[in-house]
Amino acid sequence: MITRDLISDFYESKWGRPKRKARFDVLGHPMEVGKWDEEATGEDVTMYATNGASALESVQSPGRRVEFYVGFSPEFDDIASALSLLGSYPLTGAAVSVGDTVTLGDPLWSGAPVNTFLIAPQIEELFDPFVLPDSSHVHFYQVLLISENELKLKQQLGARWLLGELNDQGIPTWKHDRRYL
Repeated sequence: MITRDLISDFYESKWGRPKRKARFDVLGHPMEVGKWDEEATGEDVTMYATNGASALESVQSPGRRVEFYVGFSPEFDDIASALSLLGSYPLTGAAVSVGDTVTLGDPLWSGAPVNTFLIAPQIEELFDPFVLPDSSHVHFYQVLLISENELKLKQQLGARWLLGELNDQGIPTWKHDRRYL
């Protein structure tokens, strides 16, 4: 069984069959972005998750693979294309870890005020790493959308500080059209 099928089965064991799948070809690799509604996730958000980013192990960290997810309320299907591009990032050999940012060349969707994903530090992990038959581990990283100014603040003060500041100011990070710092 290929990694993509195992990840698909893993997501389905957690949330059931996706309500929708968007399919992309990124760098010659198939990339899917699944969508699960609020009822399926039990997280009060519609979840979007990549399947295909884990096709290759990290060059810097052998045995480590990653997938990405983001939650929105209300649902926001326009994120699928940008999320698939984020999923291609590890396929280029680039390492990705908690607290890192990935900036795309274009806005995350048409007219978006943002073009950067933050790999969000978690207080409590939604998923434990998933062990594949070859003993490699797939880590699931939650991502948030951040503005250019928020990126600068993160670089100066750290990802945890930025998340704390967003929380302290009552800015809902699960809304794509939120107020940005």
